[in-house]
Amino acid sequence: MADNPTIAEIKTAEAQAAAAVQKAKEDAVKKLNRATSDAENSLKEARQNAARQFRDKIRKAEEAAETKAKSILAKRESDAQAFYTKNKDKIPAAASFIMEEVMKKYGSSQA
Repeated sequence: MADNPTIAEIKTAEAQAAAAVQKAKEDAVKKLNRATSDAENSLKEARQNAARQFRDKIRKAEEAAETKAKSILAKRESDAQAFYTKNKDKIPAAASFIMEEVMKKYGSSQA
């Protein structure tokens, strides 16, 4: 067969179609790689954000606990001071009573 211009056009069209398919495959691979990379980066960022939020919540809980502990301690110290102030005058009488009871039961060691 002689070189038919139609056959040449078909071959040219086939070559162009094959090149277009090859380019589309290459573009698809690039897009897939880029999407995979973006997904990995998004996952990494999400994990980092979650870890950061967790640390922040722990820090805030620790600060709240510390504040609550200080408040409780201050209240207990105040209560203890009030108890001491209220009862400090009773100490000599109580000590004297205890000493008398001990002396009655065990006697004097100065005999």
